[in-house]
Amino acid sequence: MQKGGAVMLSIIVPVYNVENVLKHCLNSLRFQSYRNIEIILINEGSTDMSAAICDRFARVDPRFKVLHKEVKGHYDALNTGLLSAKGEYVSFIDPIDRIDGLMFEKLILTIIKNKADIVIANYGEELDQDDKEYIEPSSNVNWTKETALNKIVDHFRLKSFLCNKLFSIDLFRVDPVLEFNSTLDIFGDLLMCVQCILKSNKIIFDPNLHYHYIAYKHTSFFNDITKEKLSGPKALLEIIDLTKELDNFDVSTIKDIYVNYSIQLLMQLLNEEVQDHHQIEEAKQNLYRFSIDELNSQDIKMSCIMARKMTMVYYKFWKMRNKSFD
Repeated sequence: MQKGGAVMLSIIVPVYNVENVLKHCLNSLRFQSYRNIEIILINEGSTDMSAAICDRFARVDPRFKVLHKEVKGHYDALNTGLLSAKGEYVSFIDPIDRIDGLMFEKLILTIIKNKADIVIANYGEELDQDDKEYIEPSSNVNWTKETALNKIVDHFRLKSFLCNKLFSIDLFRVDPVLEFNSTLDIFGDLLMCVQCILKSNKIIFDPNLHYHYIAYKHTSFFNDITKEKLSGPKALLEIIDLTKELDNFDVSTIKDIYVNYSIQLLMQLLNEEVQDHHQIEEAKQNLYRFSIDELNSQDIKMSCIMARKMTMVYYKFWKMRNKSFD
């Protein structure tokens, strides 16, 4: 395949107040070895210089397309990008992270050669500026749907759900049409990945390191739970409903995540100066959604029992523990 490429790839980048890292990300896309790409930048109402940076790149390289949106939510922005995409394949990139210059050339070649619907690239976590992970090159692996699902929900590794993957655009546009649930404020990316995997006929895992998750620039997942993210349990329940009948998928992993998220959400609600007692009661009820025997992690089982039976004692313990990490 020529590096220009006969196949068009659409790369969707949601942008919100990332002026300090945006140029690096956009340059890594601009200088990809695979050239037949369109880079759709969705500015989600940034209040810093992000919008101006996007416009500047669009002026110097016509492959950049900038869409300035009113703030309606992250997943609404991704839907806007999908509607605008002209490529046969689509990828989503987080502007905080970095990708190798050969990433899309390699993934396009893999997805076409194997007639796959999804290629999942290996990724490394960089915990600080000097942390650079290296993995010896190895061969691609054909994954079943269940294997792919088990990998992406591997206990609390809730990262890179979209950004280390290349999707056939047909997954989104051929009936049943898939779109991001714009009513969600968290877990919409995981839900979409699950839906795409279940709809796909062939999934390839590329074990070579192409995507770099810059962990020290991301907010820790469980530190990012706030009262504004009340839709988290709803999204996880939908994922459980989609996967509960699969033979080789351990749905208890999702149940663990559901309960752990619900506990952290309850603690955050109790920690508010002005408490919403309806939200607190709803969060408590989430802890009774599944029996203790349906959970997998012993730590989560114990936390769930304590949060159910001794809510305020657990809250005091949670507050002391969080204070010690400040």
